[in-house]
Amino acid sequence: MTTKVSVQHVDGMRFLASTEDNAVVVDAAREGGGGGTALNAPQMFAAAVGACMCEFVANSCRLRDIVFDHLSVEIHYEALEKPRRVGALTATLHVQPPVPDDVKRRLVGVARHATLLGTLRHPPEIDIRFASDHESHE
Repeated sequence: MTTKVSVQHVDGMRFLASTEDNAVVVDAAREGGGGGTALNAPQMFAAAVGACMCEFVANSCRLRDIVFDHLSVEIHYEALEKPRRVGALTATLHVQPPVPDDVKRRLVGVARHATLLGTLRHPPEIDIRFASDHESHE
């Protein structure tokens, strides 16, 4: 199954990323020439990783009848230069009410199997080309 996400320039260094049903604005950081009005691309990347982990953990809790009032993940990442990229990420899970240590270990294991973490372990091939060179561009 192939999923389409479109990203288009809005103004300045802001872009609209959208699917058929949803959209989100991305803006470069002020130091990168943006207005800082939305998450920048590295922040969006970290947010996507965290959201993917939360999705896996929440679903595991649902399937195992683990009740929670609060579930979140805090992501810290290094912004590296030369080449410019996102470096090491640290994810801290927060679940309330607290769960036993054995459940914590299982949920960390579940989070480690989140789709985007698997994608990072096995990065996809990326083919970049101009629309005029790609006949099926819509």
